[in-house]
Amino acid sequence: MKLNKKEVAQNLRLFGYKKFGTMKKFAEALDMNPSTLYSGYLNGRSLPGPVLLVKLIDLGCNINWLLTNRESPFTNDDDRIKKLEDENLRLRSTVQRPTSPAAFVEPKKVNGAFAESRR
Repeated sequence: MKLNKKEVAQNLRLFGYKKFGTMKKFAEALDMNPSTLYSGYLNGRSLPGPVLLVKLIDLGCNINWLLTNRESPFTNDDDRIKKLEDENLRLRSTVQRPTSPAAFVEPKKVNGAFAESRR
């Protein structure tokens, strides 16, 4: 399968706008000069190499989509979200909850201020 540089450039531009709003912010996120991003990758002259592809993955770009137009632009985080939700539920179950209404009683006020403990 031969990659189409123009399609990859179009997908790269689409990802950048959706994720960062501007190509300048996108270039900054890639640690790249905006002119390099434009002249090399967004005009379809060059395909992203391994270093740039890794940076794109770290930014949440689905590389399969970027290069082939298959799937969706953003990586699927469903598994990661499910693990975080499970961990959240596990941690919540370990937190001790107050069992008596007395645990919710506010400190008594003396003359409009909270009473200080005296030694």
